[in-house]
Amino acid sequence: MRRQNAARPENGDPTALPSGLIDHKEPLTTISRSQGKPPTESDNSIPISNERRWFHWHESGTSKADKKLIFKLDWFLLSFSCLYFFIKQLDGNNISNAYVSGMKEELGFGPGNELSWMNTYFNIGQIVGGPLSNLALTVIRPRFWLPGCLVAWSLFVLFLFKCNTASEFYGLRFCIGFFESAAWPGVQYVLGCWYRKSEMARRSGLFVMSGVLGQMFSGYLQSALFTGMEGKGGMSSWRWLFIFDFVLAVPVAIYGIIFYPDTPENTTAFYLSDSERQRARARIEEEGRTPVGKMDRTVFTRILTSWQLYTFSLGYAFWTLTCGSYVTQYFSIWLKSLNIYSVPQINNIPTALGAVNFFFMLTSGFVADKIGRRGPVCFAVGCLLTFCFAVFTAWPASRHLKMAAFILSGCYGCYTPLLAGWVNSSCGGDQQLRAFTLAFMVSLGQAVVIPFQQLQFPSGEAPTFTRTHGWVSGLCFVIILTLWTGFGIESVEWLVGRKEKGKSVIVDEPNNDV
Repeated sequence: MRRQNAARPENGDPTALPSGLIDHKEPLTTISRSQGKPPTESDNSIPISNERRWFHWHESGTSKADKKLIFKLDWFLLSFSCLYFFIKQLDGNNISNAYVSGMKEELGFGPGNELSWMNTYFNIGQIVGGPLSNLALTVIRPRFWLPGCLVAWSLFVLFLFKCNTASEFYGLRFCIGFFESAAWPGVQYVLGCWYRKSEMARRSGLFVMSGVLGQMFSGYLQSALFTGMEGKGGMSSWRWLFIFDFVLAVPVAIYGIIFYPDTPENTTAFYLSDSERQRARARIEEEGRTPVGKMDRTVFTRILTSWQLYTFSLGYAFWTLTCGSYVTQYFSIWLKSLNIYSVPQINNIPTALGAVNFFFMLTSGFVADKIGRRGPVCFAVGCLLTFCFAVFTAWPASRHLKMAAFILSGCYGCYTPLLAGWVNSSCGGDQQLRAFTLAFMVSLGQAVVIPFQQLQFPSGEAPTFTRTHGWVSGLCFVIILTLWTGFGIESVEWLVGRKEKGKSVIVDEPNNDV
């Protein structure tokens, strides 16, 4: 009988080796893949270290060859991923910038909660498209699928500049959401194919931070267009925003078709040598994530009986039910209701929320990699988010306190890279499970937030939501989110690991070699 768990990480640490293989109290050591020889710079060795610097891009002991490979991945794979998500968030945020920059008044919106319905139809599109898109990624080359979806949704964004009725916006927003659904789970899936567990949190954080920059840039762009393009070509500046967003998307799609490397199993990237392609596959295999499973009749059985699907989908659903992703919209509406800020200021001030988001995504990824756990990081961020929603619930007279709470609530965004990295590491080499879980948890989150947002956070009641008690319900879900991601997911992971370890003890033969 063969031993099954010889390389299983212990205690949830993605960099830990099984006890008995190495003394963790010893200084930095390297296990060479060639026994009997000391490791060299050219050897593809596995670094083992108990000490990590707080800010590091490569793990200690990474060989020069691996650093060169990672550099190429960061330069081409990660750069396109960041540009892709930048455009995605730019196009997702433009509707709220347009709404407070003249669209509401020009088209007579407001009493009918049109902005909320635009969000709803967008979310419905994401629900329908997400799981289908990520399963398609397992059989269609990502460098064709992802840029193709980018071109498709950007065309629908372009068509928004001709809209004059709410129903036209609703239809186009559905189409945008359908094709945009490929962005977040799709890119996270591909990143998980190339990067090791200990590298994922930083890269996922950087990837999602690019979306924060997209949100911020949308505000700056609308502000500049309001100043310089208002009335040009007989159009309002908010219509020009959709045109400029389309123009920015085209070169990103072309860049992706040329440089995106697909996955290690099918890459034909011209900038990777044969040895680097082999090493890319070996890096993933070394930590027990060799791609397994295939698109057959067993795929849904594997997925539906997995603990990852339900555990992470619940976490993401709690995250969306806080309605934190709409806080920027409510922030802008509140600023406009004060009647003391200009249109450029209303677009620019909320970008401070994005700056906070950027900071937390950067630091949370490094801290998660440092301690080898994501639960404590999620709990700490949840405590800060609880404070912000408590302020919204109380709605004090102090304008400065509410301003601070709105800006600090930007910490909310770091949950997405933390959860995505968690899924990538916990699903191992099951590509279909990993792809479907990443997409399904987003679709479930959007599905539950659609009716919730309409009932609790209708745009006509913004920013106080006194009648619907929106902030109260949001606070409740922030607390649930904090507890589930802080303790719940790790508890489930520990229980499942303990159960699997018990099974492996039964089937393993005693072995005193280790």
